[in-house]
Amino acid sequence: MTTTARPRESLLHGLPSVVDGYDLAAEGARCASLPDVVVRGRSLNRGTAVVRIDGPMDTPRHEEARKRHREFIVATTLSDDSPVLEMGWPLSGPFVRCAAGVYMDLYLAVAQKILDPAHPRIRAEMARLLELDLLTAREINTDDFLVAAEGVEGIHAPQDLAALAAGAAASSFPGSGAWKSFLSNSGAEAVEAGLKAAWQVKYKRFLEAHGWATLEAVAKDLGIPRIAEMDGDASRPEPLLADYPFFMAGCWKAFHGRTLGALHFTTSKKVQRAGFPQVRWIHRVPFNGSPRDLLDRIDPRPIGEILAAPGGVRAVVEAGRIPRDLLAGFIAEPFQGEGGYIPADPAWLRGTVEGVRANGGIFVADEVQCFGRTGTLFFSEQLGVVPDAIALAKGMVVGMTLIRAEHARHFHGGWHSNTWGGGKIFDTQWAHAVLDTLLNHRDPVLGGLTYARNCAVKGRRLAAGLERLRERHPALVTGFDQRGLMAGVSVRRRAEIIATGWKRGLKLLGCGPSGEVSRLRILFLADTLAREVDEALRVLDEVLAEVGAAKPPK
Repeated sequence: MTTTARPRESLLHGLPSVVDGYDLAAEGARCASLPDVVVRGRSLNRGTAVVRIDGPMDTPRHEEARKRHREFIVATTLSDDSPVLEMGWPLSGPFVRCAAGVYMDLYLAVAQKILDPAHPRIRAEMARLLELDLLTAREINTDDFLVAAEGVEGIHAPQDLAALAAGAAASSFPGSGAWKSFLSNSGAEAVEAGLKAAWQVKYKRFLEAHGWATLEAVAKDLGIPRIAEMDGDASRPEPLLADYPFFMAGCWKAFHGRTLGALHFTTSKKVQRAGFPQVRWIHRVPFNGSPRDLLDRIDPRPIGEILAAPGGVRAVVEAGRIPRDLLAGFIAEPFQGEGGYIPADPAWLRGTVEGVRANGGIFVADEVQCFGRTGTLFFSEQLGVVPDAIALAKGMVVGMTLIRAEHARHFHGGWHSNTWGGGKIFDTQWAHAVLDTLLNHRDPVLGGLTYARNCAVKGRRLAAGLERLRERHPALVTGFDQRGLMAGVSVRRRAEIIATGWKRGLKLLGCGPSGEVSRLRILFLADTLAREVDEALRVLDEVLAEVGAAKPPK
């Protein structure tokens, strides 16, 4: 089946101009107030920009950049035909000017970007650093406390960022109590801290409930020795074990990062896991399965009873079960990212988390990709789930692990640390500006909407447009999952759609497994304009028409 490109009006004709009381047409008139972004004499304005490509998007100079990159940088996730982005051109919202014209970024550096790079509040915060000669400042917040000098306004220390985040979490999850933060540099580091938090909480709770002698008996049952070489270290009173048999559960097709701790729970692709060791105490369940997938594996007997039974703890573990008193927790993405941009089923996630808590574990929510763009600050809010720890990064600028204060009492000095967490003044200032803007700014161009509300309103427009695309291109678009301004679209001939999109000025990226039907990720900024959603849909319609009219490759 082939499709024919139609003008933009045909695709969008009949879509409501008012969404939940918000007038999209009136917003268009307010866009006239948006300033141009000018770089090297070239200008761009998201209020008027359209996608237009007049030349090649790939040049010999770009191929030379790829060649030089491969020469000096080890293999990562780049493909040989990945786009080459030229630095030094204007950026305005999702639009980017380049030598070939103007293109639109629909994966936003894999969710790193959450606000217009020219947002006036962000620029003002960065300008303040430059004014005080702090733009390149680096300190070590794990050995020094930081505070703005007396009389200096507008400079935010790590504790200011953490306090802002704590207030946001407490407001988003009423009744959850106080929150604390651990600051780091990336999503993987934020996840690592969340995992270590879950294991540390279980360790301390176990010692409080059962004592060291019982833990040593469990270790002996499982063949885990002490590390005698560390007996002379007085930093902790108890002996050190070679391993700690506390269980964590995660999901199949999850992505939590590539550092070894996070990698234990990353199963979206074999290439991420091949050749790397794994600890024994990990269980995995289907994403959006049944709560019983995990809960039926838990042996409810007290640990003393298990130790006294024939075969002891070893028999339970070898049978593929988890002693209740050894369950540390469960980690999941409320909106699964690299596994295919799939939102969690609320009943499944709630049931699993409730069961984990009833058996003494905690829940770590990985919101690294979905934070701030689904219509609520945290996507867990929409699912009716209150996490015990939340991993954030990407749009948050820094890595941040939010942890409920009731659990933080179990952390001794030195349980975790790093060099740059909170000490990169530029990143801390930027992160504070982003979070404060997401929480408190009322954008006049958006008629005073909060950015969370804007994501919900523009998400309705996006959903209606994606449904139109599915109806117009049924041979290519088979379905989609969308929450706010984050969507996973199921398509046939994904590679052709991505290549054609780039040629026509849409920067697209896949996610999830490859197959006859695969997923595209589509992301928009939290301050997205209605015209930007419409422009993306218009060009995507043209891309699908071109791919549909061409013969599939053999």
